[in-house]
Amino acid sequence: MNGWQVRACGLLALAAGLSGCFFYDSRWGQQQQAQKHALARSTPHELRARAELAETRVADRKLRLRVYASLGYAASVLDWQKQFTQVLDCANSVFVPDFGAAFEAVEFKTFRPKSNEEKLDGVLQELTQEDPGTDVDWVIGLAIAVPRFAPSADDLGLAPLLGDHLAMRAMSDPHEYEAIQKAFPQLSEDEGFKLYQRRKKHKLCTVFLHEVAHTLGVPHERLAASLMNQRYQVEAQGFSSQAAEIVRASLRVRAARPKVFLDAALAREMGAQLTATGADWEPQSRDALMRQLAPFASAAPPAQTPVAEASARPQGDAIAVQSAPAVVGLSAEEQRSYERARAELRAGRAASAREIARPSLAKHPDLPALVSLRCDIAMALGGDWETISAECPGLSPFGASK
Repeated sequence: MNGWQVRACGLLALAAGLSGCFFYDSRWGQQQQAQKHALARSTPHELRARAELAETRVADRKLRLRVYASLGYAASVLDWQKQFTQVLDCANSVFVPDFGAAFEAVEFKTFRPKSNEEKLDGVLQELTQEDPGTDVDWVIGLAIAVPRFAPSADDLGLAPLLGDHLAMRAMSDPHEYEAIQKAFPQLSEDEGFKLYQRRKKHKLCTVFLHEVAHTLGVPHERLAASLMNQRYQVEAQGFSSQAAEIVRASLRVRAARPKVFLDAALAREMGAQLTATGADWEPQSRDALMRQLAPFASAAPPAQTPVAEASARPQGDAIAVQSAPAVVGLSAEEQRSYERARAELRAGRAASAREIARPSLAKHPDLPALVSLRCDIAMALGGDWETISAECPGLSPFGASK
């Protein structure tokens, strides 16, 4: 610049309150704008209820939970009972207006799992074997956080389709926060902490609702805004209309706390939603559930057992074999074996059920009713994740690839 240009620049700077005379570097602004966009993409959406369902919700009631925390979880999560209650408060903001039912933790306990908490399947199996949950609606297991930042919900929760047990883990607090600081170095400390808090609340609430919905018979969906997406999404806001209808139908059945959660009427309602126009189910998860529903496709209403016959049944260890709907593809003798195996399984004798069903399972490995029986036996017997998942295609770890 020559002399008069320097003087002119100085006068303009004083007049406008500017810091000096310079050319604006657009790259700095682009970086700031990119940071804002990245922050927006990583900030979770608010969970919301589907207001249109409020008038057709199920009867108001409490859904009772017994909650177990591993010793590691209890030691690492400050005031863990209060924190889990806050997760339930978030979940109830969706469940109460949509379904007229509220989760309530009626008992908190600690336990020492024998299995490695890095894999939730072991925790889930132990809980299922140790606490059948006959006096509550769900049994919940809480495990330690994995020692890594989880940008998705991989391995954050696990539940069977149509069950009453689920396991979920803590979010790795320091690792999550450190990852946010590294990913967004331009954010202030306060902005980074607020993002962390929102993600933590959203992720834990989403995982809980996702796993509960699995136990009610809802498979995965592909919608990013759905709570049932296979991976954790910050876009998750609530249940799709089809998923919500399955939840409502399943809750009606469970109001009487039956021993078997799936019957022909519920199977028909679920099937209607799984094949509804506009639904966007994840194909593999949907097909696994459809195989479970297949035995009910042409089921006739169960025959009523005469009172005299019922009173004449043997007591004690003798098992009353209930007549099940005829399974297409089985001979009369195989049908009787199928019913005996189911009876043994209901009596808690899974090993005996496996032996009774073994010939039919080997002969008809792809028959839906026997696929379901094989899975039920495997879950009752327990084992490692590879064994259980091989027998149970419907077992759904939230976010895990299948």
